[in-house]
Order: sequence, then structure tokens, then C-alpha cells
Amino acid sequence: MGSDSILFKKLSIIDFLNLIVLSIFITFYFIGFDKTPYKGTLAIWYSLLFLFIIIISRIRSSKKDFFGKKFILLIYPLLFFFSLFESFFMILPYFNSYRYDSLMINIDHFMFGVHPTVWIEKIINPYLTELMHIAYFFYFPMPLILVILLFYRKQYKNLEESLILLFITYYGAYITYFLVPVEGPRFHLAHLQTIPLNGIILSQPIMNFIDFFEPNKLDCFPSLHAAIMLVTMFITFKYAKKLFYFYMPWAILIMISLVYCRFHYVIDILAGTVLAVLCVTLGRMAYLKLRNKFIFHFNDSTL
Repeated sequence: MGSDSILFKKLSIIDFLNLIVLSIFITFYFIGFDKTPYKGTLAIWYSLLFLFIIIISRIRSSKKDFFGKKFILLIYPLLFFFSLFESFFMILPYFNSYRYDSLMINIDHFMFGVHPTVWIEKIINPYLTELMHIAYFFYFPMPLILVILLFYRKQYKNLEESLILLFITYYGAYITYFLVPVEGPRFHLAHLQTIPLNGIILSQPIMNFIDFFEPNKLDCFPSLHAAIMLVTMFITFKYAKKLFYFYMPWAILIMISLVYCRFHYVIDILAGTVLAVLCVTLGRMAYLKLRNKFIFHFNDSTL
């Protein structure tokens, strides 16, 4: 690959994607600037994220190969998108004050004639509640396990493509949260729920964990659980068949848990499914077309 074919000589396509998304969120920041009480914090936060991308690009383009370089290149995008997500509570409520829960409730009721989270109370019991919360939580390590497996196998080109598909999905949902803020049925249908979701041992700790690491509560539409789980299943089917079959029962349980645990309306899940299909098809097309214009993310002179 000639240097003249590289669009940005020190950026990988993942860097480029991160810069685009960071620019979008900086725009959201300026739109909500007058309302947010976190002006200074966000300015520092986003400046550090920009600096993070630049530092990583320098590390990647360095001719020096050192132990742990590829691991740094793997961890960086994971830290970046998590840090971006953790900033939402400082800007999203001030960017868009409207809540679309009433619309989602009406759509669900129109489709089913009932409120799904209320209807599903017929099968609630502590053991099933425990299983559903475990399944809901298992979503978080699902893509991470896949990424670590590809990294361990040194399938770096497959890993770059996988990261792009996953991050396009994450970022697509992130942007939609700002445009369509939805809190979810556990808040807006609580007055109709008559049976508490009491598990055995892990249910409450899982809820506490989620509440702590998700200070932003406006992230229901589309369901990122559904979208990322489906994209992960697509990638595992393509590159890690044994892992795909291990994930299959968990994938089914995760879909059920989204409604059972009252985190999502069904329309959220449908929207997440559509997002996954779009990101896999259009995202992969874009990746295959653009990847040779950038430095390979896991750049190594031996490759």
C-alpha cells in the first residue's frame, strides 16, 4: 500500500470514526452549552478524548515495536467509546428536554393490545428473575470476549473489521439517544406494575452495577442490548463458530430479559434490530471501501 493512497497518514479508520463521532458530540455540547452545568468538565473531557486519539495515532505510526503495543491499540477504542458514553448525563438532558416514552408506550400498546412489561408479570418468579438479570448482564462481556478471542488468535484484520462494525453500532445508538430520548418502562410504567422483580442473590447487585455505570437514563431507543448482541452474533458466526453456538441460548435470553426486566419497550428492541442490520450491511460496505485509505489499526512492520 503506497503512502499516497493513505487519506490520513497517521490515522486508522477507527481513529477517523472516533474523530467524526467526537465532532458530533462537541456539536451537541455547543447546542446545549447554555443549559448544562458541566460546561468546564465537558470541555476538558472532550479535549482529553481528542488528545487521546492523537497520542494513539503517534504510538501506532512509530517505527518502534514494543511489548504491549498491540494491546494498547486494542484497549484504546474500548476506553474511548466508554468514556464518551459516560459523558452523556452531563449533556443529553440539557440538549433535548423532550421525552418520547409516551410515544413508545402507545406504539407497543397498538401492536400488542397490552403493555408487554405488565403482561409478562404472569410468568414472574424469583428464579426466572435471577436468570433474566444474569442474561441481561451477560450482554456486556459478549462483544469483549469475542474481541479478546480474535486478538488472542492474532486475527488482527478480522478484529479491525469487527471493531468497526461494533463501534458504528454503538455510535449510531448514541446519536439516536440525543434525538429520541427515552427512559423506559421501569420508570414510565411503574405505576402499572404490581409484582416486584425480586431475584435470589445477583439481581439486586446487577441492578446496582447498571445504575452506577449508566448515570444517563435516556438510552432506551434503540435498544443497544439488541443491536450489539445481534452484531456480535453476526461476527461470531463469521469468525468464531464455536462461540456463536455458545452464545445462541444467551442471545435468546437477552432478548426476553429486555422486556422481562422492564428496561425496554418492544419497539426499542425492533429499532435495535433494524440498527444492527443497517450497521452490518452499510457499515461493512463502507469499511471495505475505505479501509485501504487509512493505516491499518494494528499497524506492524511485520504484517
